[in-house]
Amino acid sequence: MSLQGELFDSLEFNEPSWLNSTENVLPASPRAAADFLNNLDAEEFGLFVLAHGFGMRIGEVSKSLKIDPALVIWRMRRALARAQKEHPHIGSGSLELAITNLIRDPNISDDVPPPQYGATAWTASQLVKSLDLAVQNRLSARLQRESPDITHSGIGIGVVVLVLALIAGFIIFGVIRDVNPLWRGQNLMREGHFAEARQAFTKHWDEVAAQEQIALCYLAVGEFNAALECMNYPGVKEQLGAFAPFEENVPPLNFETTGRALLPRGLTLNSRPTFVHRAGPSGRLHIRLGWRREQVDRILELPDTQYGPAFARTAYPRDWPPLPPGPVVWATVPWITEPDGTQRAGNLSQADFQYLGQESLMKYRSNTKRFLDRSVPAKTHDFFRGHYLMREGLFTDAGTQFSRLSRLFPESGYPVEMVDKIAVILGVEPGAFLR
Repeated sequence: MSLQGELFDSLEFNEPSWLNSTENVLPASPRAAADFLNNLDAEEFGLFVLAHGFGMRIGEVSKSLKIDPALVIWRMRRALARAQKEHPHIGSGSLELAITNLIRDPNISDDVPPPQYGATAWTASQLVKSLDLAVQNRLSARLQRESPDITHSGIGIGVVVLVLALIAGFIIFGVIRDVNPLWRGQNLMREGHFAEARQAFTKHWDEVAAQEQIALCYLAVGEFNAALECMNYPGVKEQLGAFAPFEENVPPLNFETTGRALLPRGLTLNSRPTFVHRAGPSGRLHIRLGWRREQVDRILELPDTQYGPAFARTAYPRDWPPLPPGPVVWATVPWITEPDGTQRAGNLSQADFQYLGQESLMKYRSNTKRFLDRSVPAKTHDFFRGHYLMREGLFTDAGTQFSRLSRLFPESGYPVEMVDKIAVILGVEPGAFLR
């Protein structure tokens, strides 16, 4: 047996890093696992063989396949999500268990199809030998460092020398740096070289993962039309899930459109909102905690803003306790000066909103933190947050995100278009959001 064969046979099984809960979950059938693995591309196939077959840590899988660790997890989750969509009755955790059982237990029934990538059987040692030669070489080198006691026969040394010569040849011709354009593109994105990253990803133009990464590169520099075009590529929106562009036509909500009180309106996650109202004379801002509550719970003094911008903003005081969950009715009440110099309260203009509370806020933060990880450029976050909030019906909060995006990319019309769309839904002018 060759040195490389001995090394692969010495690989030990460890507990996989499960991507889904497997507690109290029964494994799917071996055939379901085999069909799943056979429908993967060669690189994804290698991910599951190493991560679930041998139980390698994500970092080890990343080094062996030359794929960024974040991309390793993302691609495995994407493959499982795709299978879940095609076979809703098979849970992802159940499928993960079946994959591990299939690779580690060769005693399977006859109705299981053979592996498609050259292995003669669903055994771990056979499957690893069917992986790409470069992957095998990296695994072999790592195992030699960890297992110095394995006998190096003459043939084995010859193989190692040959491998080293091949690698040296690749380096001379500058090929190694382009072996995995997706991995190279991820590194360029992290360094902020978005144009170069796009070029790397275009080498895998027909893959959903590449299209998604190209879209991120366009978003990071404010080229929204090009990004949206990439997101229309089959499969990309499905991968973005709740963060995909929100394209539904929402009719205007039933809000007062001519009064002085403007934002917030509708649902919000902000317990300390900034109140946006039309400019006007000095007065008061009344806050009532409840739809039918007559008593004014909190009062803010409003300065005279008649001679400034069309819209004024009054912040919720920092030394006040945050708003409790539930409905809030707020109103602006101007002071009217009579001819004799006395003042009286004028007609109030009111709006209402509902603060959803800490639980909803934590859910939003958890979802965005999971999606907007280090692989997603920071300049794209307002775009994704805005669309997520629109999908959740949180239009005031979404408008705030797109307003920030307009300041980040002042030469792009897209963020302002989204603000316009939200302003129509809420019955306010776009200027209530824009600064």
